[in-house]
Amino acid sequence: MSAFRLDRDAMTPELRRLAREVKRPRTLMEAGAKAVQKEIVAHLRRLESRGNEMGWPSQKFFSGGPDSVEHRVGIAKLDDRGALVTIADPRFVHRIEGGRVTAKRRKFLTIPLRAEASALAGKGGLKESAPWLVLRFPFLGRISGASSAASGRLRDVSGKFLGKVAPGTFEKWFVLVPAVTHRAHPGEMPDRAELGRLAGQAMLKAARILLRSRGGS
Repeated sequence: MSAFRLDRDAMTPELRRLAREVKRPRTLMEAGAKAVQKEIVAHLRRLESRGNEMGWPSQKFFSGGPDSVEHRVGIAKLDDRGALVTIADPRFVHRIEGGRVTAKRRKFLTIPLRAEASALAGKGGLKESAPWLVLRFPFLGRISGASSAASGRLRDVSGKFLGKVAPGTFEKWFVLVPAVTHRAHPGEMPDRAELGRLAGQAMLKAARILLRSRGGS
């Protein structure tokens, strides 16, 4: 889980003074937390707008789909002392940190090797969506006949192919491997400094609105 914390003790002197004056610090924390939540969602939508790095149809990982990361951004904690905004999605954490993924429920991970395969993978079980896929013998080494980006991700792996039999050839659509290592993407993490700046702005605005409603300064 990725998290951004707002702490009353870490606020600027001006915000701490205003929090004391309004006597409702939780309201200020809520304003800051909502600003952070909004910016994280906007950040995820910007990431999604770049398109798939392989040029394939988007799986709507970051945003735009029913299971996108944006739906797991929320305010996990809120009180007078602070707030906690989280991206509660282990897939996003793995995307940022990278690492090895091992097949668990089945013997192999099914890795698409072309755009058409990627589109199929997003439609549920392959047995139902592509009953014509054929399993071929194990291999060892670099993958040929796949997109260069997909081949580059899967150097020196062993497994089996799923593909389509065509006259005189076999089109490789998926490779089945026991594990794969994903590279890290630390640059896709929201900018904490910018989140802090936006939170401070929102809290300051909320404090001034409350003071005006009370006739304060």
